[in-house]
Amino acid sequence: MAQPGTINFFERQDEARGKTGRLAFLFAIAVAVIAVAIYISVRIILWLAYYRKMTEHAFAFWDPGMFVITCACVILFIAIVSSIKILLLRGDGSTVARMLGGRQVLPDTADLSEKRLCNVVEEISLASGVAVPQIFVMDSEQGINAFAAGATPNRAAVAVTSGTVAYLNRDELQGVIAHEFSHILNGDMRLNVRLIGVLAGIFGISAVGWWVVRGAGGKSSKGSWLIVLGGILLLVIGYIGTFVGRIIQSAICRQREFLADASAVQFTRNPAGIAGALKKIGGLAAGSRLRSPRADEAAHLFFGQGTKVGFLSSLLASHPPLAERIMRLDPSFDGQFPRADGIRPARDAAAAVSAGARSGVRAAVDVAANPTAVFASIGNPNEDNLKQGSMLLSLVSDSIKALIATPSGASAAIYALLLGADTSVKEIQLEVLGRFVRKEELEKIPKLADEIAALEPRCKLAIVELSFPALKRLSIDELDGLASRVDALARADEKFTLFEFVLQWMIANRLKDSGRRSGQVVYTNIKPLLGDAAVMLAAIAKAGNPADALQALCAYDGCAARIPGLARMTERSFASETSFDGVGRALNRMALASFAIKGTVAEACANCALADRKVTAEEAELLRVFFMALDIPLPQFALPVD
Repeated sequence: MAQPGTINFFERQDEARGKTGRLAFLFAIAVAVIAVAIYISVRIILWLAYYRKMTEHAFAFWDPGMFVITCACVILFIAIVSSIKILLLRGDGSTVARMLGGRQVLPDTADLSEKRLCNVVEEISLASGVAVPQIFVMDSEQGINAFAAGATPNRAAVAVTSGTVAYLNRDELQGVIAHEFSHILNGDMRLNVRLIGVLAGIFGISAVGWWVVRGAGGKSSKGSWLIVLGGILLLVIGYIGTFVGRIIQSAICRQREFLADASAVQFTRNPAGIAGALKKIGGLAAGSRLRSPRADEAAHLFFGQGTKVGFLSSLLASHPPLAERIMRLDPSFDGQFPRADGIRPARDAAAAVSAGARSGVRAAVDVAANPTAVFASIGNPNEDNLKQGSMLLSLVSDSIKALIATPSGASAAIYALLLGADTSVKEIQLEVLGRFVRKEELEKIPKLADEIAALEPRCKLAIVELSFPALKRLSIDELDGLASRVDALARADEKFTLFEFVLQWMIANRLKDSGRRSGQVVYTNIKPLLGDAAVMLAAIAKAGNPADALQALCAYDGCAARIPGLARMTERSFASETSFDGVGRALNRMALASFAIKGTVAEACANCALADRKVTAEEAELLRVFFMALDIPLPQFALPVD
């Protein structure tokens, strides 16, 4: 079985950015060829239109001015169409999912098969450190297929066909979802969505050709045959462009499928799961094909080959041959595809619910928790991380899960997380909430707060993460109201705790995306960010040693050398630079750094937090938020919590 290789998460992000440059180069070549072809077509049409009048002057086929004008118009048309498409897909992955006929699966769905799907996605999200994505089902698609889309991991959507839900058991479904998460972690998702936009301009040429042919085909006026001929030439050129576009899809994406398959196996440690899904594709009449008319432009997104490619499959297929993928996962495969039978939803969904509880039996200390192992798992989650995610999911009671599946219940859980232990503070907080929350809902919040307080400390962030899919259904005004009430609750006791900072940051940046320019690189040199790196490292050191400033300074000094150029801070500056406002500003600036810089700073912070194999709840929360801010997925790890 193929392994993902030794390239780490940060190198893969840079590699994905390099592929964006390769895509731009291939796109430029395709546009140039199309522009020249259209110029030739225009000259042919003009020659046919005026050749009878050319008695005194010969027709000059080469006309530099006409060539420049024609090429400029073609390039402008393709650029406008591609830019519009990219802008339309610029939001979260739900735009692509709905474009392909997806229906959003809400967290409070009553359908057992959809509950199983949500359970698997939540489990893998928590385990890998990726924000829980929006989930979609393409109801009209009977084949087995899936995709992940979105501009950033925080704005991702995962979509599966109805055939995937109907025919795959839990292990197979887990393998498919792990494959899609691999595309998120490997940096493929952003590139894949951008590729849809880039190719839209090329595919648009044939659409113009159809429009011209249909518009002029029914007319009998003199010269209409030339318009029809022009439309036919545009159609031919458009199809050639489509052909080239499919080659670009194949060139960019085929090898990434092998990597995603191998990464999914590393994650689940169950090659039979993803291999079983691929075998069922081969044994199903519908296979992995899609009926959506938009499938061609998004063919490279899918888990399996979504469109027909005919006799040129070796050149045009966006995915490797099915049998070859299976052989890499299961060398004993004999080439025979078993018949795909439907799954009984009730039985398999029940198994999905109990899976997390079973995996939680394993002791937390079994997971390698030294800084090197934790850092190596970034973008490469493994079976142990998956078990930790499953265990964490199982620690949250079914009643809380059911509550946070709705926007009102998720809001109540956020409020409950902030209720203070002091009675007088709690009364002030409940009085604040009483202005906005109905009385019957307000009365449930203290009880919910007690239930959450009884859980392990690390469950608090898990509850926040699991609440976000429901909270994203709130309007912008409702989200603003939630944020303002969270701020009021946090400041009710005139103290601002680390968890309150973490929660406010997550609401502003992970839920509302306010002021975020994720993916933009402003800093490629660490020198302007050394002060921000110092703030982050000092905050981690202080969170791990809240009662011992000297020990915190020693922890800081021990890891500062990992960041080139970062000089030792004095005790005075060390203490003054760790205010929450300062940390927030540092995170915003560091988010605009290259992945090479982010990796260096993140590794220093991880070593500072984990070197002593002891971690406070505050230290773990802050470390996770740091990684969120840098768009670095930190898989679940377990340590004895002080």
